[in-house]
Amino acid sequence: MCLTARTGLLLACSVALVGCAGESNSSAPERASVHLKRQLTPLSEPTVRRTVYVPVYSSIYIGLDIRQKLIELAATVSIRNVSAQHPVILNFVRYYDSDGKLVREYLTEPAELGPLATVEFVIQRVDTAGGPGANFLVQWVGRAEVDEPLIEAVMIGQSGNAGISFTSVGRAIKNEPVQ
Repeated sequence: MCLTARTGLLLACSVALVGCAGESNSSAPERASVHLKRQLTPLSEPTVRRTVYVPVYSSIYIGLDIRQKLIELAATVSIRNVSAQHPVILNFVRYYDSDGKLVREYLTEPAELGPLATVEFVIQRVDTAGGPGANFLVQWVGRAEVDEPLIEAVMIGQSGNAGISFTSVGRAIKNEPVQ
């Protein structure tokens, strides 16, 4: 690659990185509002309602001894409507700490996630309110024939030069028909 092309590529990458560096995770509720719509019409019968527990590790211990270094992690909870035909309604998205106390309520009213749409809820690395045993509860409602949404968390962080990343999958804890 010639020097001019290499310089151009380096400049383009630098501009892209500077643009990303200015982003703040504090805009997570605004990003959610782009993908979620207010529920305007009731679902046709029959419907199903599920509550999903999602483990979120906002910090982890490194080493064999619990007194060793605690690493803070950023976490993204992703809710993906895998149905190509039907929306799902999110009744609530709640973030709890290690003691089971509510830290944050992300929705003020039920919201619709369209077919094949995804919404993310971000916990910044500097937000240590949840602790190592943090979790989310997500309740969704859909028509009986809807595919269950994929709900998972992705955690990322670093310790020195080592990057840390892993996922956890949500697990349904309630399965009850909507009355």
